[in-house]
Amino acid sequence: MNDQIIEQLEQTFKHDFELVSHNFANLERVVKEKMQLLGQGLLQRMVNLKPNGYQGSSIACKCGCSMKFIQHRSRDIQTTFGWIRIKRAYYYCPDCGASLFPYDEASGLGSFNLSAAMADACCLIAADDSFQQASKKIEHLLGQTVCDDTISDVVHCVGASALQEQQNLLDDFVKNRQIPQAEYRPKRLYICPDGTTVHEKDGWHETKMGCIYWEDEKYQTHRRYVGRFNNSDVFGNYLWLEACRCGFREAGEVIYIGDGAAWIRSIHDEHFKRATFIIDLFHASEHIWGCGKSLFGEGTDAAKRWAEKLLNLLWDGWTRKLLKFLEKQRVKYRGEKLDAIETLYRYIRVNEEQMRYDVFRDKGYDIGSGAVEGACKHVVGKRLKQSGMIWTRAGSSAVLALRISWLNGEWNKLWTTKPLAA
Repeated sequence: MNDQIIEQLEQTFKHDFELVSHNFANLERVVKEKMQLLGQGLLQRMVNLKPNGYQGSSIACKCGCSMKFIQHRSRDIQTTFGWIRIKRAYYYCPDCGASLFPYDEASGLGSFNLSAAMADACCLIAADDSFQQASKKIEHLLGQTVCDDTISDVVHCVGASALQEQQNLLDDFVKNRQIPQAEYRPKRLYICPDGTTVHEKDGWHETKMGCIYWEDEKYQTHRRYVGRFNNSDVFGNYLWLEACRCGFREAGEVIYIGDGAAWIRSIHDEHFKRATFIIDLFHASEHIWGCGKSLFGEGTDAAKRWAEKLLNLLWDGWTRKLLKFLEKQRVKYRGEKLDAIETLYRYIRVNEEQMRYDVFRDKGYDIGSGAVEGACKHVVGKRLKQSGMIWTRAGSSAVLALRISWLNGEWNKLWTTKPLAA
């Protein structure tokens, strides 16, 4: 049957195909254009073969009275094939004045004149590039014109729906105390929180990021991300829920890597106490280099020698020797230099248990937070920190939610919730 249809199409468009048959690129373009027109026509024909929301002469209204069927009314929708017109049943309640198009609700059509597939395409591109570029790419790829303001509005709508789905999961746990079912059972699970900033209209604001990763039995690395503009208490709840889905409770080993910030330690103590806490070696090294610069000046050989001596002690797990060395250094300095020594001393003393790098290396643990550092750049920076971008909170949250939905492999699941009609 397919061969018959193809032969008929070949005969129908024979003249157009012959004009470009010598050039494959042009032939492909013409075939695509014809398929676009055919798809548009077929979709237009098929969509109006059904009653499209007609449920009889009247239906129940939320006010307790009846909504009356008035007529089928038309609505123009832009699809990936082009514009089509849908006739839908319209109901009206004379008692409370409410109106309803059941088809729009059932089909997930929102207030935008875009089909779900077209909105999906717009959101997917806009999650990775500016709204202006998304508009240009939609026109190039699909031959459809969708203005950047419309794409922005759709992203806000769908992103808000993604955020609401996350909120619903948290609310459901708070209400029912039902721990999310583990989707994976890794032998070793890493949980890495960090923060980065986004420029919003009232200044720079921190978004907290979490990267959860593990290797499967084929040594393939899997990553899941959490990103929220929340305080640490709320963010910690979301990070814990996602970690549970990734097998936190089932994993043989759990490693928690962070820079030692108070909020990162607080989340560990609240949600991940069973995890081995490791202070990211890079951040620990930064503290040592910072102190060396304060003592001897930036870029000096003396600062380099001093820092490298302490870094060697740190690498080998000799934190006791390192602290004793700093204690002796105290008597040599005054003022700002003494403050630098004291700050580094307190940092290492507080985090000494989490700096046993010799032990961690022997166990084969990662000792750097490169995964979440990369997440801050890849998930947040790549889209939200492009040159000149200044966001509203609703816009930055929506785009971040969409990026994470895509990167976490939950994009299709998001669209089953009919976000345009939410």
